Amino acid sequence: MNKEKFLALLSGKLSGEISSADSEALAKAIENNEEYQLLATELGHYFQHHKTIEPKIDQLNQIWEKIEAAEERGFQERYDHSKANKSSVYAALLKVAAVLILLTGISWLGYHLLNRYAEEGSIMMTATTRKTFRILDDGTRIWLNKKSTISYNSAFGRHRREIFLEGEAYFDVVKNKDIPLFIHAGNIDIEVKGTAFNVNAHKENAEIQVALIRGSIEVTDKLDKQHKVLLRPNEKLVFSNNPSNGDQNKFLVKLVEPSMLLKDTKWVSDTLIFNKEKLENLVVRMEKKYEIKIEIQSERLKDKRFSGTFINETLHQALAALKLSYPLTYTINDRLVVIKD
Repeated sequence: MNKEKFLALLSGKLSGEISSADSEALAKAIENNEEYQLLATELGHYFQHHKTIEPKIDQLNQIWEKIEAAEERGFQERYDHSKANKSSVYAALLKVAAVLILLTGISWLGYHLLNRYAEEGSIMMTATTRKTFRILDDGTRIWLNKKSTISYNSAFGRHRREIFLEGEAYFDVVKNKDIPLFIHAGNIDIEVKGTAFNVNAHKENAEIQVALIRGSIEVTDKLDKQHKVLLRPNEKLVFSNNPSNGDQNKFLVKLVEPSMLLKDTKWVSDTLIFNKEKLENLVVRMEKKYEIKIEIQSERLKDKRFSGTFINETLHQALAALKLSYPLTYTINDRLVVIKD
């Protein structure tokens, strides 16, 4: 579907004047085109949150009501035929004008957003057989599980924060009340300001699962912007992509014990991120990750500081990486590691 057709259908949806067939075509276009997904979300939020546009929509609604009332009066016998015709012509012109105003406004805004996105560009991050980790420009941390992909806008956090996810990822989002972060996964949109949560949205799964660790997030049905829910800590949302009872009850929210939520994020917990951390503190975390015992046989070494990230590295690879930063020596004997000068 080309951009002109897409914007015309989107205009009809936002104005409430769209047929079921066109609504279906629009939903498919949004689902299959990442650029259209982003545009539909932005315009939806724009119309919901920008007060400057609300009066215009209210005015249009009032116009429609007046048009319908005029048409009804125009066909009553107490008006003569010529007045009825004038009223009908006037009503038709008002309808055309109202539609053109809304369509022109949405088209202008749509092309403006599309051009801005094209100029900004996007960055892709993929994890195939190994988990991966990245810190974005605004400080937001993302753990990406195997067989998963995200894409996000360049200059992340400067003007906007937009992420598209296929698969599973854990997000630790830096708070920014002026620039909320939006995550698009399957048929849901997630609005975030500062929080930590896990999203499992593999395409082959019948459900999308969102587990909230801290903060709060708002989850919205991409195809029905009025259908939304606010998640709070220790809550888990299950969204059915193919509900058996039509479009109702797609959101299922469960209150979950913190210990149970750890199961959803267990794949993240073995990631070690350390920044200028003393070796005596770092080895405690390495013991948990690798299920071993580590002894440091040098007081001087205990105070040495290291920075880095261990995600998929084996014990041998991790120790070798530490040795590259500082000329230490180590031995491995079964489940015991001895580190010394």
